[in-house]
Amino acid sequence: MQPEELSKFTKEKARELGFQLVGIAPAKAFPESEFYKEWVRQGKAGQLEYMTRDPETRADITRWYPQAQSVVVCGIRYNSQKTAGTSPNGSWGRISRYATSRDYHQWLPKRLGNLLQFLKAAAPDLEGRIFTDTSPLLERMYARYAGIGWIGKNTLLIHPKMGSYFFLGGLALNRQLVPDEPLPDHCGSCTRCLHACPTEAFPRPYQMDASRCIAYFTIELKESIPEEFRSKMQNWVFGCDICQEVCPWNKFSTASQDPALAPRTETEIPLEELAHLTPEEFEKRFEGTPVRRSKWRGFLRNVLIAIGNSKNSGWTRLLQQYLRHPDPLVSEHAAWGLRQLQKNSEPAGGGTAPPAPCGGVPPR
Repeated sequence: MQPEELSKFTKEKARELGFQLVGIAPAKAFPESEFYKEWVRQGKAGQLEYMTRDPETRADITRWYPQAQSVVVCGIRYNSQKTAGTSPNGSWGRISRYATSRDYHQWLPKRLGNLLQFLKAAAPDLEGRIFTDTSPLLERMYARYAGIGWIGKNTLLIHPKMGSYFFLGGLALNRQLVPDEPLPDHCGSCTRCLHACPTEAFPRPYQMDASRCIAYFTIELKESIPEEFRSKMQNWVFGCDICQEVCPWNKFSTASQDPALAPRTETEIPLEELAHLTPEEFEKRFEGTPVRRSKWRGFLRNVLIAIGNSKNSGWTRLLQQYLRHPDPLVSEHAAWGLRQLQKNSEPAGGGTAPPAPCGGVPPR
């Protein structure tokens, strides 16, 4: 196949496989890779060790796959709709939308593999490698140059018709394809995402300090969350969507109809339920979803912070019980939650109080 024909064939097959977005970029380093290296040098990655590993490889796809001549980037929209309700007195915990369905690491690589097999069958001399966010590559950089979208001020890739609620993956190929044109930046003078972030994780437009991000605290950080940020985490117990929720471009986002992305849990769940999950119940409750990445103790840590931020004195007894927990990570955050609750609590009579916590020592 000639480059034009192979490029068209690639996009057709990608869409048949369920990818709403597909584009082609040249296989080379771009100026953004220098910004990434400086970001790492400034310590903005926090404890995201995988982001700091081998920055030269991450900045240039040909260091990862020397034969690469073209990069095919695919995007698939995930469920962007909220589920469940919101309690007026803060008795619900929030989970990022991307984490409510089956973990994309379980199915996205296979779908990309199917695309690669189609291409190999059509062009026998073609070879390539699959990448998702587990590979040492700057996917968003190549997605931008593949015409998938522009990098917004919140550092997320934004498509003018689908917003930013989608997963990315792709192929590095040893064949020359026809590259797409990058989309222009349409953020304009809007700064909603920058001002909406409670922890001020954006020191300036187009730059994020991961060490201040709520998603980083609730998912990636495995130890104690710095006290200065706990009261700002609101009721997020896994991930955070704030900078996407306020983005005007996400008003065009719609729910995914892909079977692989069928919801397995809600975006808002009563803290009463979450606070009493045993380790075994946690695994079962969030089976197959990204929520399990935080592990039970990390998730409970997040729940205790959300309870502390709830301003509802009905949680006092449960927090007192968790003070006796043998895991210091749990007992420390229970103590903070209790202090926070006592400082800011409102009478439960002003709204519907959470059910009285179960008696006895909480699950270990």
